[in-house]
Amino acid sequence: MNDKNNSLTYNLYSTERRYKDETLISFYFQPNSKIIKKFSPIDINGERYKLDLQSGEVKEYTKKEMLSSFNASLRRTTILMNMLLSMNDFDWFWTLTFDKEKINRYDDQQVFNCYKKYIDNLKHKFPNFKYMCFPERHENNCIHFHLLTSDITAKQMGLVNSGKVCCHWAMKGNKKIGLCSREHFEKTKHLHQLKETDGEPIYNITTFAFGYTTVSRICSRERCNSYVKKYVEKALGSTETFKKRFYYSSNLNVPDIVKKLIGADFEGPKEIEELSCLQDNLFVKNAKGQPYVSDYNVMQVRINNAIKDYIDKGLIPLTEKEILELGGIF
Repeated sequence: MNDKNNSLTYNLYSTERRYKDETLISFYFQPNSKIIKKFSPIDINGERYKLDLQSGEVKEYTKKEMLSSFNASLRRTTILMNMLLSMNDFDWFWTLTFDKEKINRYDDQQVFNCYKKYIDNLKHKFPNFKYMCFPERHENNCIHFHLLTSDITAKQMGLVNSGKVCCHWAMKGNKKIGLCSREHFEKTKHLHQLKETDGEPIYNITTFAFGYTTVSRICSRERCNSYVKKYVEKALGSTETFKKRFYYSSNLNVPDIVKKLIGADFEGPKEIEELSCLQDNLFVKNAKGQPYVSDYNVMQVRINNAIKDYIDKGLIPLTEKEILELGGIF
């Protein structure tokens, strides 16, 4: 670090997000003084451009800028999604599909309006209702919605048994559909290695007036969370109608967040793993797995909460045995 009276310097911070079993710690740089923005994004006829704030000139984003922006946005979305999945236990997995006889399901705005009307009505009737919703575009260009929900009963949803069950080997033509009749399941189950969900009843929601529904109980939280993460990877992204890759209720549990100053007056964002103050950081040294280092000068580590509490109290785990006893990964 040098004396930089006439140039920008950076402070190194950490942000701790404490989940149920582990804490995610992010290390990142922030400038000491406010950076004057040179450009601002603007929308012209649905296309995104950048406005030069000095000259007033409108320019197109380069491919590199667009890719960087997309990757940063996807990363923020993934962090938020993982945070919410980690902090909340959901009971039901829903799929809402819209009937072309009831609405124009090729009209994204009409589909979204009907979805929002239905969800808002549920939230009004049942204030404790919690959900995460993942829109997905079908091969036929229609949108349907997958939801994880909790704090709502079968009676409140208006569930009826469809007569079908979850069945991971069920086919329709050449396509896996994941459900079949109870009779077919009982006749064929001895031929397959069963998963947790196989044989679970499939329900329909009678309160959904816009189309078709399937609902099943979530048997494995880990498997379900892994399954829904793929929806963010192929999500719609930001469009005129769908502003977010996924939606969620405001009453979900979120982790406690603590921000700390780690070091001050760095000359600039540099390769963070080269910083001695992090090489010796006890959270980094006792992290679960390898630290994650991104192109945005951010290091992230995950640490078992028991180990973190041990370190916070000054009781530094020095041996493999101590760490394993606390449930960590050496």
